[in-house]
Amino acid sequence: MTNTKLGDDLDRRTIVIFVAALLSLWFAHFGLRYVPETSTRLAELCWWSGTQIVSYLIVPLIVVWLVGWKPSDIGWKFRGTSRHWKYYVTLLAIAIPFVVIASTTGEFQERYPLLEIGRGQPDAWADLRIWWIFYVLQFVAVETFFRGFLVLGLAKRFGQMSILIATIPYLMIHFTKPPVEALAAIVGGIVMGFLAYRTKSVWWGVALHVAVAALMDFLSLGHKGFIW
Repeated sequence: MTNTKLGDDLDRRTIVIFVAALLSLWFAHFGLRYVPETSTRLAELCWWSGTQIVSYLIVPLIVVWLVGWKPSDIGWKFRGTSRHWKYYVTLLAIAIPFVVIASTTGEFQERYPLLEIGRGQPDAWADLRIWWIFYVLQFVAVETFFRGFLVLGLAKRFGQMSILIATIPYLMIHFTKPPVEALAAIVGGIVMGFLAYRTKSVWWGVALHVAVAALMDFLSLGHKGFIW
């Protein structure tokens, strides 16, 4: 009887996560259609990141609150995670040479930074600061959803298989990016998912994601003559 009750609870949890994930992924994609056509590039990017924040952060947190789970169930945990920094620093060290090499390509420079700034634009750095607030929150949302809500949320039912389950939609949201970056999303999704599975926290993943994105913007701006 106890095992049956446990199985029913896990099934309900799994169904809730899958349904919420479907709605989140739908809104993250189609919510972009409603951005005003006359918006500036900054407004467009803030709208895009806003849809990601609602889909990948707000929705999971609402689900956690409604069903009585704890934020730590989806990786919002700091205690006991300080010793895990070395894994993520190692990943950053591995990623840096590849990012540096990729930054010299035309495809990379055409796409990054996401917020393009022009020479002599008086409010360029102010716009970048506004954008980066949204950008960082977007990374919190992505890690919460894919590594927390999906990997950790589904782990009780699927074990480590939840890592592969979460990597599939994670790859798909990278289909609009350069092929090499999308390919790297497979490796990144599996590695980051495994680390979240082991550490039960998403915060070092957020830090790594932000560090790589900052490096990409820094190199892109540098190659375009804005920094050196």
